[in-house]
Amino acid sequence: AGFRLPPDSVLLPVFPDNHPVDCLRSLTFLSEWTRTGHPEVPCLLWGRTALIRGAEGGAPVIPWRLPPFRLRGAINHGVQVWRSRVKSRGTVRYRMRLSPREMVILRHTLEGASLEQMAAVLGVKPKTVWTHRRHAMDVLGIRRLSDLMRLPQAVFREIPAW
Repeated sequence: AGFRLPPDSVLLPVFPDNHPVDCLRSLTFLSEWTRTGHPEVPCLLWGRTALIRGAEGGAPVIPWRLPPFRLRGAINHGVQVWRSRVKSRGTVRYRMRLSPREMVILRHTLEGASLEQMAAVLGVKPKTVWTHRRHAMDVLGIRRLSDLMRLPQAVFREIPAW
């Protein structure tokens, strides 16, 4: 009994460092999510933009700065959108909104390669590698390189050729 996610689902709350207002908003979102009783929906995105995109259309995005009294309605609407997409396609697949070059750079950063090493292999300047890595970190909502290094390498499964 109670709220349970199906076995193939992941609920990933994000609590930003030193941002109490964002943490409270995240807790409000999670509270409203559990009250709606839609455990069969694996993913709704809550933020300013879609960090993850589907192969054909993507997951519903719930605006980040909704007041709590409108949040439950937005979640229910997102669930309806998700269900209609699943009915029309059968399955919904998601992937991160990163370019193949950004994926390669993040993967090799996690393996410990320096900017200079990656630049030499890619045939570009270290500043270009840094720019790609910075953009990818921005997309993922990661501010510090140390936070990136804590991610498991399995997050970046697609490994395009250098």
